Parts: sequence; structure tokens; C-alpha cells
Amino acid sequence: MRRLENPELKRKILDHLADQYNIKQVRAPNHLSSYVYCRTRTFFDQKQAVEPTDQEVMLFAIGYGLQDVLTPKEAEVPVYTKDGIIYSPDMSFTPAPAEVEDMLQKHSSLFTLEYERLTELKTTRRSAKKHYIDEDIPVTWLDYMMGGCYIRNTDQYDLIVLYMMGNYSPPFPQLYCDTFYFEQHELISNWAKIIGNQTVLNEALETGQPPTPYQHCYDWECRFCRYKLVCETICQVKAEGDKELWE
Repeated sequence: MRRLENPELKRKILDHLADQYNIKQVRAPNHLSSYVYCRTRTFFDQKQAVEPTDQEVMLFAIGYGLQDVLTPKEAEVPVYTKDGIIYSPDMSFTPAPAEVEDMLQKHSSLFTLEYERLTELKTTRRSAKKHYIDEDIPVTWLDYMMGGCYIRNTDQYDLIVLYMMGNYSPPFPQLYCDTFYFEQHELISNWAKIIGNQTVLNEALETGQPPTPYQHCYDWECRFCRYKLVCETICQVKAEGDKELWE
């Protein structure tokens, strides 16, 4: 038996995945996710500075592919805009009148003006063991859901999480579904943070100067980022410049 590596086939599949899910497509900078995740990365994305890495293509393709499989046919994917910010849930459901009445009886809120069910679907390699530990919920997930709630004048959001590795022991994968209820002050505070992040990114795009690396993101975002070397170089050049000023 002979076995030879086939890089041409690998490249063909990776390119297909990138095209299938528009992974190389540059999204508008004013999407809600741009103000939840790294603003420096969004800036470089707009400049089309670097192609996505193979790791990024695989990670995004797995997430998008599983989302396609898990999304019910009756689900909608609407797009909304508020304060110049574009927002779209992974899926949205319109509950039946009886379900709406039941929801209002169980959870009445002056902030709940819409009856649609906003839903996010996340796939993760995190362990399912910590699913019910609130402090371990990724802050970016919460920020995005609260931003969607604020835009749609509701205080609840459904979250579907597929733990692909389960709890790193059988059974895996594992699927969890929860409904989050947010307080009005949480939504208002989160929206103020989003508007602040919007200001940072808008100023960067207007001046052509990227937001300072590592100051507008979470540490874990840098792990597989295609711009990791770019940010390291910017910081190194800045450090050398500051050193010369003090000498």
C-alpha cells in the first residue's frame, strides 16, 4: 500500500467551504457583532489585509454547517437596524397566540413589546460540564443577545448550544436549550457599551488608524486570529518608537 498526501484536494475542499459559507466575504462594519467582538480585527477586515487561515475556514464552516442542519424550516432570519447598527438573530420564531398568552402570564414585563422569539445557535468545543455556571457563559454571547433584545424591545432570548465534545466523555455531542431573561438596566447598560465600541471603530475607519491592538478585544480572540502577526508588529514598532523617545 502507498499513501501520498494530496494538498491539491485539501485546497479544493477548503476553498469550497470558504465559498459555500462566504467566509472570505467582508461583512459591513456596522453589524452588531462588530461592536461585540474585536474592533481591531473588524478594522483590518475592512481593509482586506489578510486572507482567512485554513483553521478559521474550518472553524467557521463547522459552525455554519451545523447551524444549517439544526435550523428548523419554519425559522426566519430577519434583519433589523437601530442607531445605524445592523442586527440579525441566527433564527426567529413567531409563537402561536396561545403561547404568547402563556408567556405574558408567566413573565410580564413593560419592556416586552414584541412577541417574536429571538434565537441564537452556538457550536463550541467547550466542556458541557460548566453549562449551568452563569459566570462561564462567554460574555460575547451575552452582549450580542442583550443587544438584540434592546433592538427588538424584548427582554428574553433563546440560546441553543451544541457542545461538540460533550463534557469530554461520552455521550457527545450534547445539546442544551435555555431561555434568558434580562433586566432592563442590563440591556440599557449593555447598549451604552455597544455604542461606545461603535464610536471606537467608526473613528478608526474614518482616520484610517486601527484601534490599538489588544485593547478592544478579549484575550481568547487572538488565538486563531489571522491578524495576530499584524498586531504583534504594530505593538513592536510602537514600543521601539517609545523607547527612542525616552533615550
